[in-house]
Amino acid sequence: ISVKSEQGVGTEFTVSFTFRLNSSIKEPVVIPELRHCKALVVDDDFNTCDSVSYMLGQLGMRAEWTLSGKEAVLRTHQAVMRNTDYSVYIIDWLLPDMNGVEVTRRIRKEINSNAPVIILTAYDWADIEAEAKEAGVTAFCSKPLFLSELSSCLQTVMRPEAKDVKVNAENFTAHHT
Repeated sequence: ISVKSEQGVGTEFTVSFTFRLNSSIKEPVVIPELRHCKALVVDDDFNTCDSVSYMLGQLGMRAEWTLSGKEAVLRTHQAVMRNTDYSVYIIDWLLPDMNGVEVTRRIRKEINSNAPVIILTAYDWADIEAEAKEAGVTAFCSKPLFLSELSSCLQTVMRPEAKDVKVNAENFTAHHT
């Protein structure tokens, strides 16, 4: 930092920063088990649904979304009846009609698979973690959600060897069930 000051003229501050450019561009990892699989995104915020659906598309998945928990349960029921089950559920914790844990509980009653359920939240989930796991939640991801975190979370829940691994604890905790 250098400072030049002249009375009646003003003060000039010069600040220099050194930045390192990241030469390696990390491409999102396509998870073979989920390629072309269908995911259901449940969030009352359209922009979140849109951005998470786009990210899932970049990871090779097909995404559908809904703005309510009630509709998520209905869509799940219809998918099971048509034998077109969802492979992954990504559900916001705070929905207007019911919370993500209750949505998970109801979805688990509908499905015959052990499809991962990821809860999105902008809050600390420590207080609800035990109840959520008991309801069938597989993992938590923090909002705002970024592609790298979503990719890591999906890899963790889809790989059996990743059982009970805490990956980047600041961003989310993943438990495979």
